[in-house]
Amino acid sequence: MKYNAFLSYNHTQDTDLGTSLEKALEKFAKPTFKRRALEIFRDANDLPLASDLGDKIRVGLEGSDYFICMANKRYAQSKWCQREVEYWLEHKTIEKFIIVLTEGDILYNEDTNDFDWDVTTALPKSLSGAFKGEPFYVDFRDLDPEEELHLDNPKFRSRLVLLAATLHGKSVGAMESEAAIQHKRTMRIRNAAIGILSMLLIIAIGTSFFAVHKKNEALLSTYIANSQAQLNEDPTISLRLAEEAFHFAKKKNFSTIGAKEQLIKVFYSGYGFYQDLSVDMPDVDKQESNKYENTNNPLYNDVLRITDSIGTTIKNDVYVSNQSDLYINERTRSAIYVLSSLTIEHSKIYFINLGVYGYTITESNIILPGFNLYTGYVQDVDISKDGTNTLLGAANGKTALIENNGYKYMSNRNKFKDRALYKSTDDFPVRYVSFIMNDEFIAVASFDSKYENGIRKDKEKTMYYYKKLPFPYIEIVNSENDYDNLSLDGNFFMEPADSEAEYSFYKAQALKTTEHDIIAEFPEGKGMRLTNISSPDKAFFASYQGVFNAHNDLLIAFSIDTIDNPAITLCFSLDSKFVKVSYMDGVQRIFSLDPDFIINRFNDKVMGLVAPLSDADKQRFFISD
Repeated sequence: MKYNAFLSYNHTQDTDLGTSLEKALEKFAKPTFKRRALEIFRDANDLPLASDLGDKIRVGLEGSDYFICMANKRYAQSKWCQREVEYWLEHKTIEKFIIVLTEGDILYNEDTNDFDWDVTTALPKSLSGAFKGEPFYVDFRDLDPEEELHLDNPKFRSRLVLLAATLHGKSVGAMESEAAIQHKRTMRIRNAAIGILSMLLIIAIGTSFFAVHKKNEALLSTYIANSQAQLNEDPTISLRLAEEAFHFAKKKNFSTIGAKEQLIKVFYSGYGFYQDLSVDMPDVDKQESNKYENTNNPLYNDVLRITDSIGTTIKNDVYVSNQSDLYINERTRSAIYVLSSLTIEHSKIYFINLGVYGYTITESNIILPGFNLYTGYVQDVDISKDGTNTLLGAANGKTALIENNGYKYMSNRNKFKDRALYKSTDDFPVRYVSFIMNDEFIAVASFDSKYENGIRKDKEKTMYYYKKLPFPYIEIVNSENDYDNLSLDGNFFMEPADSEAEYSFYKAQALKTTEHDIIAEFPEGKGMRLTNISSPDKAFFASYQGVFNAHNDLLIAFSIDTIDNPAITLCFSLDSKFVKVSYMDGVQRIFSLDPDFIINRFNDKVMGLVAPLSDADKQRFFISD
């Protein structure tokens, strides 16, 4: 692809300004029917860990007419920025090298025909001797950190037009005239379009019932589409939009299939859903990591010596410190140690057992998509007070809840060891995480930061709270009670049709509440094979991969390895409203396909108070009560 300019900047220093420059250059003097006035290459992701420039960067440099250097002290010291400059000098012309000064100083000495490097701090020294005379640069240093970086800001616009004029090959006056002409043309077209649309609206209103029906159909499609779009942005809003779509479809007597399937997808997506932020919850600060230090407990001291030894094998990153947490069980003389570092590909979990004659360590990688390298490095780790679960909070705004024992032996057998993924609504880095209120809730602190005079300062934090249990699916485990089993939330149990049958959890069963109300009845399960099993109503089918609709769209992912899990069975309930996965160790997971049951479940107090749509959200997504 051909670009008008390559925008080279330091991601730590100038991300906001770089983004604003890119958008403004694309928008300034844009012809009405063109997407952009200029094509600007800006690498929006962190640079790869490699010894040379990545292919993406190289292609951008080779395909660009101009090089825009956003000069500052960090830029001058960045090896990646220096390599971009060196590549341009080697393969392109210095005549099309533009300097944008954002911080630091530049001084050109005409006697030596070079920069005065005792004063110049904003440019890499690879530019020494590159210019034939003093280069022109655009000075953005006097823009305040809190200023709006857009074309409505005169200070920003006056500098932007200098860049735009150079890239367009026009004078500043001609550039301003062109911008005014294009703006007037756009306004004329817009006003004409508004007039036409207004006329069409009047005609549409006159079509009465048919128009209203079509409008409601479009509104339903919009609710579903918005839920799909929000799933990876804000799963809690996505869930509420899917709920709204289902209720709207029922109210207007439309087909509920699309809304129902979207509700299933979101509810069982693996994401957690944050609690109502208006409810009073305790504030949380970063947990202390030395809870077992400075004690006279010999077991603690032995474990700390082992974890210190493990820590010496993991290097520290230059900029980001390693994160870890430790849990010690005195009764079993065992410990769990979780460690994350930018110098290793994945976080690690260590299971330490101390015996009479020494200790053993079992180690496993915590492989979580997006939780590694510079885009998703872990910034805090917390192990629950009972050692059952671990939280890992990442710089990309995500927090993972894992089940520790699921990683101890053959972790590839159990997809559900990664219990939930929590995502805040603002995408700001997660700074610390904590189990609170006797491990019943999870607290996540998320806040962005800004640079002032080269120093990073945190902005106001936002707290998010999640209820740890129950999970969206109903998980039944063996238990020493009158039922011999019980769900994790304590509300359901499985009653076999024949309690004397061997491996009765594979046989015909009924899911009941602890008040003995029947929720669903299941026939004997079928072994996990490469072939599919169908629900009685033929609306769904299931395999080791997951649950699909009749059009082969995946609704719920299982991703079960049939080689590592040969004894798993599947079955649908007799009414097609539930699907059950049974494991050899007696664990059973039941997934509801009934939208009313799903909605009741996440609105029930047992899942806490899942946050509703705010008034602003309702207005944003065209929802009226």
